[in-house]
Amino acid sequence: MLLLFPAAFLIMIVLGAIVVDVGLSHVRARELESVASSAANDALAALDIGALREDGEIRFDVVRAEQIVQESVASGALGDAVVVAVGIGTNAAGEPQIEVTLQLEVEFIMAPALPGDLDSTTITRTRTASILG
Repeated sequence: MLLLFPAAFLIMIVLGAIVVDVGLSHVRARELESVASSAANDALAALDIGALREDGEIRFDVVRAEQIVQESVASGALGDAVVVAVGIGTNAAGEPQIEVTLQLEVEFIMAPALPGDLDSTTITRTRTASILG
């Protein structure tokens, strides 16, 4: 029993490290989804009101939408998240929508102490916001 205890203890430490790092990456992924959703909702403010009043067509100012997303992400809970893309299009129902894709590098806590070369992972999440007609 004395000889098996160190091996079992080492296995438990490694499994515990994996649990901590996987849990951290899942928490960061959920936070990134929340920030992306919030940024997409904020970007709806880039609606071109002049075009809407003039011809009733819903259009977005792409440059303004990208600027709003950048500001929203920078002031959000994950200020180190990177805006990968801001897209404007329509959803399956034909309603105008804004699509925001964010990326975040998550530094692991326990993995750097373990053998191997796994220090971080990159998480990418995309969220959309639509104007319902």
